[in-house]
Amino acid sequence: MSTSEQELLPGEEYTYMLTPSLPFDPDFFETFATLCDVLIDCYTRILGLISSPAMCAPGTGELFAKADARLRKVIVSGIVKEFEDASRAGAKAEFAGLGKVVLGGLM
Repeated sequence: MSTSEQELLPGEEYTYMLTPSLPFDPDFFETFATLCDVLIDCYTRILGLISSPAMCAPGTGELFAKADARLRKVIVSGIVKEFEDASRAGAKAEFAGLGKVVLGGLM
């Protein structure tokens, strides 16, 4: 059982959120920007379907909040974690290079 299957609740299945193997490493920032654009477009279209808050059934807001929380947990939280890890690794590499330059000038 893969880690993504372990995160699913019983009976949940994500057929359209599968990530196929790519023959190259995708650009992280371009991928994240595209994901943000798609999410903005989805939320805009959903809001376009609702003409006013009075048109919503009592549980609509709760269902929307639940779906939004799942979306953040499944997609966004993983991306944010990867972004933080990449940022830390980049900062460490920069500081290591900077340390070599500073120490090299002292010797």
